Amino acid sequence: MKRQTAAISFFFALALGCGGAPPPDADAAFRAIQVHEATIAHRGAEAERCAPEAPCPAADAVCEAADALCAEAEPLDDADADARCALAQRRCGR
Repeated sequence: MKRQTAAISFFFALALGCGGAPPPDADAAFRAIQVHEATIAHRGAEAERCAPEAPCPAADAVCEAADALCAEAEPLDDADADARCALAQRRCGR
């Protein structure tokens, strides 16, 4: 009985990868970061034309893209991704 239990435990440990989360796909994350950067650049140009203190959907879109970019960058633990996040947050201006 102990032998079967040990075999089953070993099988589950292998199948579940010892319970750790899979590492992030850096290439896919950087592609997503580039898409968010393009959105920030495009909508940022529109936001610059908004009147001060007036509602500005373009500015909202910049901040949404900045938040999404930082969400992609955070799990990477990469200096370049962190710098891109900081720049995006500055463009948001919150």
